Amino acid sequence: MKPMQSGSWRAMARTVSIIGLSVLTACASPATRFYTLGTDAQPTMASSKAGSSSRIDIRPVQVPPSVARSQLVVQVNATQVKVLEDDRWASSLPDEIRYALIAGVSQEADGPGAKAVMRNEDDPVYQVAVDVQRFESWPSSHVLVDVVWTVGASPGAETLTCHSVVSEPVPDGYQAIVLGHRHAISAVAGQIAEVVRGLATRPVDRPLRTAGAWRGTGKTTLSCPQFADGVQTAVNGAAARFGE
Repeated sequence: MKPMQSGSWRAMARTVSIIGLSVLTACASPATRFYTLGTDAQPTMASSKAGSSSRIDIRPVQVPPSVARSQLVVQVNATQVKVLEDDRWASSLPDEIRYALIAGVSQEADGPGAKAVMRNEDDPVYQVAVDVQRFESWPSSHVLVDVVWTVGASPGAETLTCHSVVSEPVPDGYQAIVLGHRHAISAVAGQIAEVVRGLATRPVDRPLRTAGAWRGTGKTTLSCPQFADGVQTAVNGAAARFGE
């Protein structure tokens, strides 16, 4: 058998290299996309701000176990979801929601985040607890956020608990879903900020009461706020709790 010419060896080597690169390209994983819920909240009018000395302390956020993961989770139908391996949150979903709320509430209530300033015993600290009941993503349809949140001024045990349900329509695409959730969380942040402002402007010698309670007694009332016009939302429930 005649020995193979050097040119033939080079041709075979090039062919093997091309085949190898093609196999590697076919097996390569698609690029992973990362998203954040950072908000674009803007400060409100100066006349309604809580004051620069107030501080907002948003506690770790609770979310349903089904969405407490790094991947985006979208609804296929009412009983089935899809976990997107290549579309992920930049940090854990509870942290994404918390950071977005800290930014939004602090900006709208004109109070820096609790971790961003030195503690001063004379400065009021408004503690916020957030429990996300539902965090749904329906591609090409809408997103829905169902949140129970509580605001209380410290020191003291007075709190106001509200229930917000926000639905935002979204077009096709996972980026649109993220933007929808950003708008929804921003709307909730605006409500929390409104309560903080109400607590900040309330006379310190008057106890917190829910709207409609203690009629005729002259007590200051504070109720869960409604969303602004143009936002597809519903707000349900309001309760003032004492001694907790």
